[in-house]
Amino acid sequence: MIISINGKITDEKKACIPIVSEAFLFGYAVFETIRTYNKKVFRLDDHLARLYLSADVIGFRPKWSFKRTYEEVVKVLEQSKRWNEAKVRVILSKNRLIIMVEKIQEKPQDMYRKGVKCVSFQGKRNLPHAKKLADSFSYVAKNYAESCGAYEAILVDQKTYVREGAYSNIFWINGGELYSTNKEILFGITRETIIELAGKCNFEGIKFSSLLHADEVFITQTTSGILPVTEINGQKIGDGKPGPVTRDLMKKFDALVWEK
Repeated sequence: MIISINGKITDEKKACIPIVSEAFLFGYAVFETIRTYNKKVFRLDDHLARLYLSADVIGFRPKWSFKRTYEEVVKVLEQSKRWNEAKVRVILSKNRLIIMVEKIQEKPQDMYRKGVKCVSFQGKRNLPHAKKLADSFSYVAKNYAESCGAYEAILVDQKTYVREGAYSNIFWINGGELYSTNKEILFGITRETIIELAGKCNFEGIKFSSLLHADEVFITQTTSGILPVTEINGQKIGDGKPGPVTRDLMKKFDALVWEK
């Protein structure tokens, strides 16, 4: 892993921040996870725009400007040429910019061919429009999913409406039409890309009981792209295989990001 703290590359074992930092004591910081495709950073401008929007949502003005952050990310990425593809985490607090770059661990191809299992988890993230460091709720939800043998947890609010995944956005298809909610969620960059590729998306809420009867379901993530969901809470979605709309969007997304 390559780590930069306030513009200085430091050894992973020696990297540190003060224990009295608000980022450590209260998780008062925001972050972005970004990746490369064909050694090119995917939508860096959009990721950093969301980073600064998150800072605004939780109420602080960073010392580091957008331009300086952009330049520093590019500079640190120059050190990662030994890896075919990299994952970048950018953490921004009031006074610090931390950039961590490591080799990305691609998901097994079976997850794309066969789909993944998900489970429901009651609740929703606090300040969902912000991608903030203090987010133990998502961590607990994800751990719960893994303890159930599932890949992801689907967050369901008190009125039983589906919101998002613990670390993903969710889409569903009925009658060949694409749907997603746009209320009280984090607006993912990959999610936005899929909506652009689809050309049309219906923004309507859905209750969890109805989601179980959708024709198709898939989730989107920065590091994984599109992952078909073929089982939720032990119930098959559709015929238990990635559906035609999902497969078509996966092909379009792959063509976009892997284009040389």
